[in-house]
Amino acid sequence: MEKRNKVIISFIFIILLVTGLYLFADWFSKTTGYAVSNPDVELAKCLAKKGVVFYGSINCKNCREQNILFSANAIKEINYIDCSENPGVCANLESIPAWVINGNFYYKVLSLNELRVLSWCGG
Repeated sequence: MEKRNKVIISFIFIILLVTGLYLFADWFSKTTGYAVSNPDVELAKCLAKKGVVFYGSINCKNCREQNILFSANAIKEINYIDCSENPGVCANLESIPAWVINGNFYYKVLSLNELRVLSWCGG
């Protein structure tokens, strides 16, 4: 019986320790701004917060190449306009893919590092 009690107490201790570490990591990331997540998700959130817009199309090879640079969770965060569904919005663009960052247009696939630097999102 004593061995069983030690196992139960150890199990409860481990559960409390893991819960405490999770709560601390959550508090730490919210307090300091350092997130414990994928860097591309944080970049995508920053781009969205700064009003950066990505124009593309499902039919565009370079647009698909741009999308592949982001994880599935990150791409959901980006302000994306699909030109095949919104041709009027894209009528004045020179080409796609197109990024609008701080009022400037960039007509090419941009690396994550280029996006960081151009948008001032940690670069």
